[in-house]
Amino acid sequence: MFLVLMGAVLAAVPATAQTSTAIVPGQSVGGIRVGANVSDALRELGSLVDRTDSRDGKYTVYEWPLRPHIIVAERPSGRIVMVRVELSDLYKTDKGITAGNQRSAVEGAYGRGYTMEEDAVAIVLIYDSLGITFDIGKVFSMTGRVVGIAVYVPGSWKQINGSL
Repeated sequence: MFLVLMGAVLAAVPATAQTSTAIVPGQSVGGIRVGANVSDALRELGSLVDRTDSRDGKYTVYEWPLRPHIIVAERPSGRIVMVRVELSDLYKTDKGITAGNQRSAVEGAYGRGYTMEEDAVAIVLIYDSLGITFDIGKVFSMTGRVVGIAVYVPGSWKQINGSL
């Protein structure tokens, strides 16, 4: 009887409450989909969010201070073009990569067919045709390890990142 009741309760839970932890290149992070409206993410992640417009005004960047998510959405449509998670090993790619993995694990799973960008704190491995990037840390205990993963519309890294 208990199992029947639990099954009925779980079936009644809305899909947005059943948070996924999957990262799917070019598609989604934890159920937040590229191409969806940012209002969906706000409902899912909460209203405690910082908003910043990109330099050129084309995008709005949403950052949740109590969650590992950063979302980039087009202005004024609100269409999500990038979803990013930082410093969270709760989210895992379809090939098993998560924050904390070594760079060699990323290259073993996705190959060496990436382009690279670098700043003072990270090296970004860009798999543009797949719509996924991996930030590899350069400081402290995260040196050589994944610190962030971003998913976006495949082929659009330069367009999006160049505006931020």
